[in-house]
Amino acid sequence: MHETFYTGRRSGNESMEGVFEPLLAALCALAAPVAYFIIFKYGPMYGVTIAFKDFNLFQPVWKSPWVGFAHFHEIFQMPTFFKALRNTFLLNVLDLIVSFPAPIVLAIMLNEVRTKWFKKTSQTILYLPHFISWIVIGGLALQVFATNSGIVNVLLGKLGIAPIPFLTDKTYWLITYLGTGVWQSAGWGTIIYLAAITGINQELYEAAEVDGAGRLRRIWNITRRGSARPSSCSCC
Repeated sequence: MHETFYTGRRSGNESMEGVFEPLLAALCALAAPVAYFIIFKYGPMYGVTIAFKDFNLFQPVWKSPWVGFAHFHEIFQMPTFFKALRNTFLLNVLDLIVSFPAPIVLAIMLNEVRTKWFKKTSQTILYLPHFISWIVIGGLALQVFATNSGIVNVLLGKLGIAPIPFLTDKTYWLITYLGTGVWQSAGWGTIIYLAAITGINQELYEAAEVDGAGRLRRIWNITRRGSARPSSCSCC
């Protein structure tokens, strides 16, 4: 009788299949994300060329003649360009100063609420504006804060109070702009910071309470520091 022994070696075809099967699976898994970025991220970047062309709405982009930096030269020569640029930077800085702490404060306040139904309802109400587009928000702001026909000024008029120029006076408009931005974005940030606060070890609160720390002291030393983790991660 002839005995056969298994040597533990694979044939050439089996070895190649063992190498290419995981590679093929990885390529198939990457196909959808790569296609997404190519179609929706890199594809629209071709539209940047419009800035360097004399674009005609009734012609394709590739048929519009090139004008180089003519549009930029025209913009830089406008007398109000640097004023608009200054206002843009100013609004962004003010928006950062006002909008950054707002979700942290709201998250800490919601964390201190002990009534569950009120806490969940508040989270839903705060989170809903995140899904409203800025076009719709602009229309709502016009309907609410317009000087002559806005809901707020109509109610003030019925109370015998003079209308407030929310959208025409620069000071009131700045307050309205910042408040609308906080209303739209604070809910999303609140959910993130609240999740970080929920992950804080409860033994820290118990130890602080044993040491005699009051509620405000526990919020300042434990909750505030724990809520800073998402912001520190996002800066990395």
